[in-house]
Amino acid sequence: MNKQIGIIGIGSMGKMLLNGLIRKEIVHQKKISVSTKTKEKLTQLKKEYPDITVFENNSDVAKNSDLLFICVKPMEVGLLLDEILPSLSKKTHLVSIAACVTIGNLEKKIKGKLSKIVPSLTSEIFEGISLVTHNNQVTKQEKDLLETILEKISSVKKIQEKDVEIAGDLTSCAPGLIAAIFDEFVKAALPFASFSKEEAAEMVVKTLYGTSKLIHDRKMSFSETLERVATKGGITEEGAKVLQKRLPEVFKEVFQKTLEKHETVKAKITSLF
Repeated sequence: MNKQIGIIGIGSMGKMLLNGLIRKEIVHQKKISVSTKTKEKLTQLKKEYPDITVFENNSDVAKNSDLLFICVKPMEVGLLLDEILPSLSKKTHLVSIAACVTIGNLEKKIKGKLSKIVPSLTSEIFEGISLVTHNNQVTKQEKDLLETILEKISSVKKIQEKDVEIAGDLTSCAPGLIAAIFDEFVKAALPFASFSKEEAAEMVVKTLYGTSKLIHDRKMSFSETLERVATKGGITEEGAKVLQKRLPEVFKEVFQKTLEKHETVKAKITSLF
C-alpha cells in the first residue's frame, strides 16, 4: 500500500488499530505516523515499532497522511479538527472512531472525505465487527481501501449512520454487556456450588467460546441452538422459560438507557461544533 497512514490518539482503540496495521502487515511501519498527548507513550511506541514516525504535533501527522484516523475522545474531536484543519489537503480521507460524533458534526468543520467507524475490543484478536459509514465525498476506491484495511482486523458491516447507535450496542458495546450478563450468571450459581468463582467463570468462558464457535461454524441460529440443548420437558427448557419470560423487558430497558445516553452525549458534542 502506497498510502501514508496517520493516527492521532493512541489510547485503547488507537493502539489496537496501530497494532493491527503492523501485525497484519497491512502497511509498512515507515508509512505510518502517529501522535498522542504524552511524550512517554510516544517514546514507548518508538521502542515497540522503531520504523514508525512519531510527532508531538498533531498537525504534522495530518500534513503527512493520506488516510487519517482520529482516535481521540469524543469531546476532544472539535478542538482537534480546528487544530489540524490548516494541515489537511483536499485528498485527505479522515476517519473518526469517536462515539456520538456524527458525520454531520465533522462536516461543520471539514468539507472533505469523511468516514466514521465503530470498532470493537474484539479486534484485538482480529475478530468481531467494525461498523463503517461514509459521506458522499468518499470515492468507491477510498471506501474499498478503508474497508479492506478493517477486514484485516475484523469483519466489516456497512450501515446507514442513523443505525450507528443501535448497531454499536450490538457490536462495540456488546463485549462489556456480555461480560456483565455472565458475571451475574456466574455469581448466581455460586450459592449452589462448592467450587470457586474463578472455576465457575472458566467453565462459562470455555462454554461461551465453544457455543459461539459452534453457532458460527455450523451457521446455526440461536433458536436452533436452543432446540438442540433444551429437550421438551427437560432441565434446560425450565431455565430457558425463566429467561424468555423476564429478559425481554430487561433488554428493552438496556437499549432504552443506552440510546438515551447516546442522545445526551450527542447533544453535548453538537454544541461544541
